Amino acid sequence: MGKLKMEEAKSPQHPLYDPPPKSRVQQWFLCILAVCHLSAFASLYVQWPGLYGPTGIMPAHQANPRGFSLQDISQAMGVPLAQTADAVCIVGMVVSSLLVAFPVARVSVAYVSLGVLYFSLYQVGRTFLWFQWDILLLEATFLSVLVAPLLPTGGVCCHGDIAMWLVRWLAFRLMFASGVVKLTSGCPTWWGLTALNWHYESQCIPTPLAWFAHQLPDFLQRLSVVFTFIIEILYPFLFFAPVAAVRAVGVYAQIFLMVMIMMTGNYNFFNLLTCGLVISSLDDGYLPSAATFLSLLSPTAVASGGFSAFTTLLLFPFRALLSLLTFPYDVVRGKAESRLSSLSVAVVLCGTVACLRILFEVDLLNMTTRVTFGKSEFYWFLQHAVPLSVIMGTVSLLITVARSFLGVVSSRDASRGRKAAEVIQMGVVTLLAGSLFAMSLVNLTELDQETQNKLPLSVQELYHKYRPYHVTNSYGLFRSMTGVGGRPELVIEGSHNADSGWMEYDFKYKPGKLGARPPVVIPHQPRLDWQMWFAALGSYNYNPWIINLAYQLLQNNTEVISLLHHNPFPEKPPKFIRATKYRYHYTSIKDAGAHWWARDSAEEYFPPLALYQPTLKEFLSYHGYTVPLKESFEVTRLTSFLKLFRTLVDMVDPVAFIWTILIISFLPHFKALRFRVSLFGI
Repeated sequence: MGKLKMEEAKSPQHPLYDPPPKSRVQQWFLCILAVCHLSAFASLYVQWPGLYGPTGIMPAHQANPRGFSLQDISQAMGVPLAQTADAVCIVGMVVSSLLVAFPVARVSVAYVSLGVLYFSLYQVGRTFLWFQWDILLLEATFLSVLVAPLLPTGGVCCHGDIAMWLVRWLAFRLMFASGVVKLTSGCPTWWGLTALNWHYESQCIPTPLAWFAHQLPDFLQRLSVVFTFIIEILYPFLFFAPVAAVRAVGVYAQIFLMVMIMMTGNYNFFNLLTCGLVISSLDDGYLPSAATFLSLLSPTAVASGGFSAFTTLLLFPFRALLSLLTFPYDVVRGKAESRLSSLSVAVVLCGTVACLRILFEVDLLNMTTRVTFGKSEFYWFLQHAVPLSVIMGTVSLLITVARSFLGVVSSRDASRGRKAAEVIQMGVVTLLAGSLFAMSLVNLTELDQETQNKLPLSVQELYHKYRPYHVTNSYGLFRSMTGVGGRPELVIEGSHNADSGWMEYDFKYKPGKLGARPPVVIPHQPRLDWQMWFAALGSYNYNPWIINLAYQLLQNNTEVISLLHHNPFPEKPPKFIRATKYRYHYTSIKDAGAHWWARDSAEEYFPPLALYQPTLKEFLSYHGYTVPLKESFEVTRLTSFLKLFRTLVDMVDPVAFIWTILIISFLPHFKALRFRVSLFGI
C-alpha cells in the first residue's frame, strides 16, 4: 500500500484566536453534498413518469402542497407539470455536476438553487419522498448556503467556522438520536442485542454481502450491536472535544459504521451524506488528500503489491477504504511530538473499553453478550445526557463565535473597512446560527420530554413557524427492527382468469424471485421498491397508492411498467390483479444451492381486482386518485428538447445512467496524463 501523505496545515497568524484551518474540510463537505444532490436528482428523474406522471402511481397534479412547489414553477414556465419536473431535475443535475467538477463554482447561490429545486419536488412527492434522508438533504443544503462563499473566489469566508459548526451540530443530532431511539422504542431486538440477526435479511434492499453477513455467528452479531450503540450514542460527543485527534476518532468511527451499512444495504446517498456531515469535526490535517487515494493506483503501488494494473484497479476500493480507516493513526503517529493528542486518544480508547465492561457483559469464553443496564437506568442517562448536550452545544457555539470574531479583529492583513464588513457579515450569520441552534433544540429534546418542557415558548413558536421549510428536523434511523421471523414481502400477480394462470410481476430491485441475486444500486433509490417494503408492513388501506398501482397494471400503463423488471403480459393486459404477502428468509449456507431466498406463510394482501369493478374506482376516487389533469400548454422548443432527452435516457439502465454522470463530473479532478499513467502504468 502506498504510504499516506499528510498535508500540514499552515501555522495560524494568532495562536490564541485563530481557529484551525478548515478550507479543505469545507470543500469536501460542499463536494459531497453536490454528489448527493446529483444522485438524488438523477434518481428521481428516471422514475418520475411512473411515479408522478399524469397517469403515474401518485400523479403530481393531485398534490395539494402548502406554499411554493413544482406546480408554481410549472405555471411560471408555461410548461406541463411532468415536463417541468424533467426540467427541474435536469437543471439540478447540471448545477450539481458543475459543483462536483469545479470548486470555484461552489458558491452560495448555487446551493440556494439546489435547495429550492429539490424542495419544489419534495412538496409534491408525498409518500415516495417522505424519507429521513430527503429532509436531511434539505437541511444540509440550507446549511451549505452559509458554508459556501458568496463569490467564486475559491477562498474561505470569514464566517465559515460558524457555519461548519452548524453542520457538526447536525451530525451530532443525527447520530445521537439514531442511537437513542433504538432503545427508547422498546424494541426487544435492540435491547436483546439480536437486531442484526434480522437486519440484514429484513432491510429494504439488501446487497449480496448482506446474505453473507447474515450467516455470521450469533456472538459477532450481538457484538456488532454493542459497538453500534457505542458509536452512535457515546462517540458523537467526541465531535466537540477540544483535541483534534479525539474528534478524528469520533469521526472515523462514524465513517466506519457508514461504510459497513453501505456494504450490506442499498441506502442511496444517505451514507455518503452522513460522512459529509461528520467530517465537519475534522481539521484539515486529519483529512486525506485526493493524492492519497490516487497514489494507490500508481505504478509504484502496483509493483510493491505484486499486482497487475487490472488487479490493482479491482482492489482499489478496498485499499482506499483501508487507507481511509487507518489515516487517523498515521496522522497521530506522524505528529508524535503532540503528546496531548496521543494521550487524549489513549484516554478515549480506555474509556471505550470501560464502557464495554460497565454497560455490557461480554463473555469471550462462552461467546455471549448481554446488556447490563435496564430501561430505568437508560432513561436516567437521557435525563442527564440531553441537558448536557444542550449546554455543550451552547458553550461550543459561543466559543466558535468568539474565536471567529477575535480572529477577524486581530487580523493584520485586512483594512479597517474590510474588518468592519466582515464583522457585520459574521454578526448576521451568528444571529442566524443562534436561531437555527435554538430551533434544533426542539428536535433534540424530543428524546427527553422534561428537558423539552423547559425550552422557552418563543423557541418552540419559532420552530413551528419554520418547520414546513425543513431547516431543522428530527431524526432516528432504524428505530425498531422489522421482519423478525422473516421479512414480509409482497408479490403482485396478474391473470386472465380469476381461478388460475397467475403470473408474477418481477420488480427491478426488491426481493421477488428466489434465485435472484440481491442487487447493488447505490446511489440510486428505487422508490417504488422501497415503498413496497413499507406497504408489506401494513395493509392496503394505509397504502392506497398500491391499489392505483394495480389499476395502472390492469391497463398496461407503459410509464408505470417501466419501473418494473418484467411485464408478464406484454401484448394484452391482465383481467385480474392480486397481491399476496409472503415471509422471505435467507437460505443458509448448507441449503443455499442456486437460491438466495426461501419463502413461506402466504396470505392475501388484497383480493383479485378487475378494471370493471365499481368498488375499485370508488376506492381510488375516495383517496383522490381520479382527479383529472387540466393543462393546456403549447409545444415549444423546450418541451421538444425535454421529450427527446427523456427518450434517450429511458434507453439506459438507471444505475448506469447515475454512475455515468457521476464519473463525468469527477473527470476534471484528474489530470489526463497522470490518470493514464497511474491507471495503466504507461
